[in-house]
Amino acid sequence: MNKEATTQAPTPLFFRDILGQERVLGYLKAAFSRGRLAHAYLFLGPEGVGKESVARALAAALNCADLREDGDACGVCPSCKRLAAGTHPDFQLIFPTSEGRFPQIKIEQIREFRRLTAYPPVAGGWRVALLKPAEALNDAAANSLLKTLEEPPPQHLLILTAGVEADLFPTVVSRCQKLAFTPLPYPLITAELQRRGLSPSQAALLAALSGGSLGRALALEPEDLLRQRQQVLTDLESLSRGNATTALDWAQGLAKARAETDTFLVLTQLWFRDLLLLSCGAPERLLAHQDRVAELQAEAASNHREAWLAKLAALSEAQRHLRANLNPELTLDLLGFRLKV
Repeated sequence: MNKEATTQAPTPLFFRDILGQERVLGYLKAAFSRGRLAHAYLFLGPEGVGKESVARALAAALNCADLREDGDACGVCPSCKRLAAGTHPDFQLIFPTSEGRFPQIKIEQIREFRRLTAYPPVAGGWRVALLKPAEALNDAAANSLLKTLEEPPPQHLLILTAGVEADLFPTVVSRCQKLAFTPLPYPLITAELQRRGLSPSQAALLAALSGGSLGRALALEPEDLLRQRQQVLTDLESLSRGNATTALDWAQGLAKARAETDTFLVLTQLWFRDLLLLSCGAPERLLAHQDRVAELQAEAASNHREAWLAKLAALSEAQRHLRANLNPELTLDLLGFRLKV
């Protein structure tokens, strides 16, 4: 399966199509059915775990003309069709429009949103605004948004999405009801990727690299990952048989390909993780590299757990140093020597 076929699957629009997040969905459905929805929600959690999908599903349910018995939108009424087509007059998406390294949501966008809130929803239901990501609000935009959060108009719902609340203005956070979205379980992502046409081995590898984010898994290219995985195994073999010069040359080459450094680190961590799992008697279904089980079993038979744990610690330390931009060249030099042992 190619990447295009994977990533162009339709975005879930209804509660019934959303993977995981049962706690959040249950809470919102109950609040909706009882007429006790908050005027503003802050959806917190990693990218690609369903925050935007839940916001759209809630907007669909609020405006549906023929709700199902389970509280979900019908999907066939005019409102549902307009929302699916992206033409619903009462669903507004607010996102960064400015160019540059740090795109921002500007005050002009919030002023336009506030102007609309002076009027009732066009279709007579609810006007729902999705603001993503809330971290992109600049100071002026955040202060302008506070006026709406403090005096919410009727039949209006504002949903903000963000990674963690520490990156947001406390005054904005305090005026929203927070809902935490959790990373999706590994088996759930694996099953969904297979449903979309990936092989079991590709799905397992992408799910392991996703960090619990289906969106991130869908953005990964299986063929590129397999190529990089093969390079990882070749590099590890070369380091184990080489000398100090081999380690330094390897580090220099990786430093020049910084775009692939993070993937190398994660793939290598997953390899040693699989070795540890097998050496401890874990079932093969838990392995990330399911298409290399025979190779893993042969290496796991050596039972070098202490060495694998030390290499995992070295990889984690290198990740922290690289993210902090602490002398990348020296960091990779040291990592090469520690992987060589």
